Amino acid sequence: MKKYFITGLAVLLPLTLTLFIVVFVFNRLTDPFAGITKEILRQNHFLEKTPPQLQHLISQVIIVTLIFFSTVFVGMIGRWLIVRYILRFTEKILRRIPFIRSVYNTCKDVIKTLFISEGKSFKQVVMVPYPNATTYCIGLITRENMVGLGSHSDEELVAIFVPCTPNPTSGFLMMFRKNELIYLDMSVEEAFKYIISCGVISVSFNPLLPSADMLSASPSVPL
Repeated sequence: MKKYFITGLAVLLPLTLTLFIVVFVFNRLTDPFAGITKEILRQNHFLEKTPPQLQHLISQVIIVTLIFFSTVFVGMIGRWLIVRYILRFTEKILRRIPFIRSVYNTCKDVIKTLFISEGKSFKQVVMVPYPNATTYCIGLITRENMVGLGSHSDEELVAIFVPCTPNPTSGFLMMFRKNELIYLDMSVEEAFKYIISCGVISVSFNPLLPSADMLSASPSVPL
């Protein structure tokens, strides 16, 4: 009998103490505001026929709920402000270091160009003959209608960014004639997925029908 009694105490005592502490903290948090909450409910004709003890309990539950969400809200604002302050402070420090400042600004501009203003930066996905005439790789048109850049005539050139794999933030900027390009029916997002995955992700390489400008481009003029 003594062993069973000790076992029962070992089981019930932690539960009882835990419940006592929870109730104590619960009452301490809610008692100062319970009267105000009950008065607000009474003025709005809520819980008129509810027993006083139940009214008090409901008021306490409402107060605890408000305290919880208020604490979460304050935590979110505080964390956002702290993180924002840390980022600004770090950026100010980086901008004051001569060499680091140049590297940081360059990386920031590249990331903004590649990922934030993607729609304005890359207009079309193409295949270009690189590094030789029989080998092709994916490129992204960055600018069209470029005239007089190393060509022996007024032939228009197209600026192509050829990204490296698996890191598309580095690559080569090259000029091609329009008739050297194979325009693909592929989105810029699909092209990046294909490049980053080293060709593992399957995408369709469907060429677009050539436009009149493509057909009129002369292939005989060397650069």
